[in-house]
Amino acid sequence: MAGFARARVENLIRTAGAFRVSAGAIDRLNEVLTDYAMNMAKYAVDIAKHSGRKTVKESDIKLASTK
Repeated sequence: MAGFARARVENLIRTAGAFRVSAGAIDRLNEVLTDYAMNMAKYAVDIAKHSGRKTVKESDIKLASTK
């Protein structure tokens, strides 16, 4: 499964305060973020379908993020 760009994940960790970041840390956080985002996206799609829409809206993502 394709994840986020490794450079963006590394930048996220550095922004959190890390001076050095291992490749393993980047890969693991990328896996966690991808899984979390995929679950949220699937839930948002379910919300849109339940509302009788094919389009996922910002409000669907907002609601999915509260789950």
